[in-house]
Amino acid sequence: MSTLEAFLPLFEPESLAKIASKKAYAAGVELFEAKAVSDIVFAGNCLKGKVKGSHPQPHATTIKLLESGAVEAMCDCPTFTDGWEKFCHHAVALALALRKQYQAGGEITMTQNPWTAEVTGTGANAQRYTIEARRGNWHVMVFRGGGTPVVSRRRYEGMSPADRVIHHYLSQEVDDADDGGHVIDDMALSGLLYFARVGSTVSLKGVGKLQFAGEPLTLRVRAEPRPGDNSVVLHAFLEQRSTGRDLEVPAGRIIGGAPTWFLLPETAEVFLVPDTPPWVLEAVAKQPRIVMDARVSAQAMDALSESLKTVGVPHQDLFALASDSRKIDAIIATVEGDASQIKVALAARYGNVTIGITGSEPESARYTINLGDQPLSFYRDLEGEAVARKALTDLNLKYNPDADGFVATGDAAVEFTIVGIPLLPETWEKRVPQLPRVRSKSPTPRLSVRSKEGSVLDLDAIVDVEGEEDLISFRDLLRWLHEGRRWITLADGSVAKLDPQILQPVAEAAGAIEFDKKGHAEISTLELGTLTRLLGAVPSADVAKEVKRLMENMTGERSAKAPKRAKTLNAKLREYQRSGFAWLWQLHENQMTGILADDMGLGKTVQALALLTKAKEEEGDQPTLIVCPTSVLSVWKQEVKKWAPSLVLTTWHGADRAENRRMLKKADVVVTTYAILRRDIDELSKIRWRYALLDEAQYIKNWATTTAKSAKQLTADHRLALTGTPVENHLADLWAIFDFLAPNFLGKLSDFQKNYVRPIEDGDTKTLEALRARIRPFVMRRKKEDVAQELPPKTEQTLFVQFGRSQLGLYNRILKTAKDEIKGRIEEVGLEKSQMTILAALTRLRQVCCDPRLLGLPDASTLPPSAKLEAFKELMADCVGSGRKVLVFSQFVEMQKLLGDALTELKIPYLWLHGGTKNREELVQQFQSKAGPPVFLISLKAGGSGLTLTEADTVVHFDPWWNPAVEDQATDRAHRIGQDKPVMVYRLVCEDTVEQKMVELGARKREVAESALGRDVSAGKKLTMEDVEALLESPSAAATWDQ
Repeated sequence: MSTLEAFLPLFEPESLAKIASKKAYAAGVELFEAKAVSDIVFAGNCLKGKVKGSHPQPHATTIKLLESGAVEAMCDCPTFTDGWEKFCHHAVALALALRKQYQAGGEITMTQNPWTAEVTGTGANAQRYTIEARRGNWHVMVFRGGGTPVVSRRRYEGMSPADRVIHHYLSQEVDDADDGGHVIDDMALSGLLYFARVGSTVSLKGVGKLQFAGEPLTLRVRAEPRPGDNSVVLHAFLEQRSTGRDLEVPAGRIIGGAPTWFLLPETAEVFLVPDTPPWVLEAVAKQPRIVMDARVSAQAMDALSESLKTVGVPHQDLFALASDSRKIDAIIATVEGDASQIKVALAARYGNVTIGITGSEPESARYTINLGDQPLSFYRDLEGEAVARKALTDLNLKYNPDADGFVATGDAAVEFTIVGIPLLPETWEKRVPQLPRVRSKSPTPRLSVRSKEGSVLDLDAIVDVEGEEDLISFRDLLRWLHEGRRWITLADGSVAKLDPQILQPVAEAAGAIEFDKKGHAEISTLELGTLTRLLGAVPSADVAKEVKRLMENMTGERSAKAPKRAKTLNAKLREYQRSGFAWLWQLHENQMTGILADDMGLGKTVQALALLTKAKEEEGDQPTLIVCPTSVLSVWKQEVKKWAPSLVLTTWHGADRAENRRMLKKADVVVTTYAILRRDIDELSKIRWRYALLDEAQYIKNWATTTAKSAKQLTADHRLALTGTPVENHLADLWAIFDFLAPNFLGKLSDFQKNYVRPIEDGDTKTLEALRARIRPFVMRRKKEDVAQELPPKTEQTLFVQFGRSQLGLYNRILKTAKDEIKGRIEEVGLEKSQMTILAALTRLRQVCCDPRLLGLPDASTLPPSAKLEAFKELMADCVGSGRKVLVFSQFVEMQKLLGDALTELKIPYLWLHGGTKNREELVQQFQSKAGPPVFLISLKAGGSGLTLTEADTVVHFDPWWNPAVEDQATDRAHRIGQDKPVMVYRLVCEDTVEQKMVELGARKREVAESALGRDVSAGKKLTMEDVEALLESPSAAATWDQ
């Protein structure tokens, strides 16, 4: 509610009749009906206007709304000012006029700055002043409104705050005036001017309105030698520094007080003189120039200088005028040190006396020294010494009292040695040691890489400086670069400038590798990404052929030659699958680890089986443990039997699994679930597996869970992760998978967040590229559109649904409650600790979007119908009527039941798979048959992964999920290898609701994953307060009427 609207209830006739007296109210109504009110202005919490009464001039009336909610009035009418009424009839008329104007929709002037309205007077209350100098005092006339002189000595009610204070100064009269004016002294006028300079008008009689200068004046003294004799003129004047304007003190009128003013009568200009007492100005006005003999002693000049300081008058150095002052004969600069640290001792020579110059000016210019038995005293040339001091500080030298000289270190020392010394004034006496040799070229590193036994690489780095190699180590070069140095000192004392364009990329790439003082380092093949980046930065490198070949194969610069697949593999691999198998075998042979992160449906399972059959053929029998979600367990059993029937397979699952214990070491492949892994880790960790293979490895994305910790306890010669979504929500998901594959490869989680996650979330593309380079050799990811051209097209469409009127009303009520609840919780404990509250509130809003019955309210019969459910019915009728087979995904079990009821109503047969379903394989086989039901209703969590449902050609996502990767994974139950029909994907989204915002935020999550894995998109950010506010925006679209 605006302040104006707060006024209106108080201006109802019933309220006004209580505020004003009966007589004032009746008279006010008459004035209102006579249209006596004009110029209504609303400013801040004040209502102002002019009300015409019996007086020729309209009355200036103000009504103010107080913090208590009451109102008070001010008016210049006699009824108010004489105290007869607190709310006069003019105020009643003004209130009624505002009420009528507002109700009629008329324009009300609202000033932009209520502060100004409070300060300045308006209308009949506005006062102006005319001043005139008379007999040593000041005569002041006051005018109000249209120009009538104010002669009354009564209280001036309705004045501006400034006018009220001015009235106080006018009351301090020193004499009587016959014409009704006021006679005041300088002190009172000084106060009047101070308060009148803003919002009031003051005129100098016979000249015009006073002009208040913006910048104050300063009294200064200047020494001016008089030509022709030995005298000096000390000239005092007032200076306005910004304009360079000098004013002679006798030319104006000094108004002494607090503060002091300087008035120029001819132009009516007024200046503040804040720093000088008025009696000093009066003395200067009488004698602005003083003539002195230049041969006066320095002691006399010292006394004069001290006296000027006492009264606060700035002045130039007067000692140069004294007969015993001296000029500098020479400046002496003595340079010591080398290019790493320089010290300059600075001194001034006066005849046979040399005085050191420090970092600051001495308190006194007087210098005394005993020469034998004779004391010598003179005044130094402090101005000349200051010029010498500035010459060094301008060259980045700083005075160090401990070193008793001006010092520079690091780059500043080198640059002073090379550039600064030649720039010192030619008139100085310079005592400089031999300058170091400056190298003409920047040092450049060279790198040599050789393979060593096992999975270790040997690195040797040397630094070339104009053909010489022993002047600086590679480790020292990196240290100087990390310190941000521009110059380095070499072993032979010469200096060289570092070229940041060449060397900075080297320093950034080599930061993770520890080189010894000889430039040698040993790194694991897990550091191939870092090595690749370093080799791309150094100007010259010598890389052994076998290392180069490994790098090219692992980083994708060229495809590794696929090994001959095992004879026992009963599968014909596609080209990209052969490439994936070759990459996996490279990892195997070089004792490396990795993530096969191909899109869902591209055959990660068959590529892994190609690896396992090849390993058995080459190395003999050794069991492999495959850990997968429960929903995928049967898929692995089927895939092993189909593609690798020679592998002895057993499952470690079910209540009777202990009976199968003897097969754990005899089998080639043991398949278990993440749930069983947690329970049986003590037993499973005792076996040395050939591979510990995690399928759907995003299940360990939460590193602190028992599942993730159990996976890390497994003992295996090799580790491998399969997942189509290595990053589901945050980059930390990727860290968790690598923490299983190669602990410490990405450092501690806290370091990973500091060094990678936060910079990438803030848009640091260099850090993003560094992460990509580091993981690139160990992540194989192919998108469907990149490799599977034979896969039929997938078309995605979002169907926006509008609420009916009653459903919209329910949504808005739930939304308001959610906003209040979330706001209160965040204010209480902060955003981070409010996640559960936010999630619960957003879930209620999502339930309203799906179907209000999901809220579980007592009387479901009174709830509005679901617009989305009606849209779903229409869509199903069209799809099934066109002969299509449809997968329908939803997260809410109760919603799945309602969808089943809707399908039954439409007489459409369907299957339903949810978390409690036991016969999953049977349901899948039914749907995959040509004669199976046309609709498969599936819980997103229970059936979003691990199923092959290529008989479907349509996918419907009834409600959006926070993570689009989960939706994509569900969609790929149909759009995968084996699909021979185009796939249509529909998403039902309620328009302008939390669902639409979820889709937009989900797109950002997809960018997080793609950015880390090499797609050129910007990385997403965490959920912020702005995101929460966006999710809780009210629907803006117009609702349709319920049918």
